[in-house]
Amino acid sequence: MKDLSSVFTYQRILVATGGAPHSQRAVERAAQIARHFGGTLHVVTVVPQVGSALLGAAAAFPGGETFEVQARQDDFARRQAYQAQLIQALREGGLTVEAHLVQALKPADAILAVAREQQADLIVLGRKHTSAWSAALAGSVSDMVSHAAAVDVLIVR
Repeated sequence: MKDLSSVFTYQRILVATGGAPHSQRAVERAAQIARHFGGTLHVVTVVPQVGSALLGAAAAFPGGETFEVQARQDDFARRQAYQAQLIQALREGGLTVEAHLVQALKPADAILAVAREQQADLIVLGRKHTSAWSAALAGSVSDMVSHAAAVDVLIVR
C-alpha cells in the first residue's frame, strides 16, 4: 500500500473533548495522528452556557439563582482541570499542544469557530450516540460538525 503521508499531511489537528469515554478515544486517535505527522494538537473543551432543566427549575426557588451560578462555576472548573491534566499528559508524551477552553451555547459552533481560527486541517471527534435514532433525537455534535466543516473530519467510534 502506498504511503499516504506523501499525498497529504495534517499539521493542525483539532480534537474536541469533555472527558467522556467517546471523546477520550478521539483524543487518543488525534494524538496518534499528530505524532505521525509531527503536527500541533489543538484540544478544545466546550463549557455549555446553558444549564440543565433541573438547574433551571432550581432557579425558580428562593436562593436557586445562587445554586445555578455555583453549579456553572463548578462545571467550568471541572472541565478546566480536566483539560489542564490532559494537556500536561499530551505534552509529556512529546506532542505540541494548544488548549482552547470555550464557553458556548452550541458546542458544534464553538468547535467550528476554533477550527477556523486555528486553521485546522483535521477535526477529530468522538461519537456519543450508538444509533442514528438516538442522534436524531438528541442532536449530534459530530454530525453537525461533519456537515458544516470546511476541512476533513474524523469521527472515532
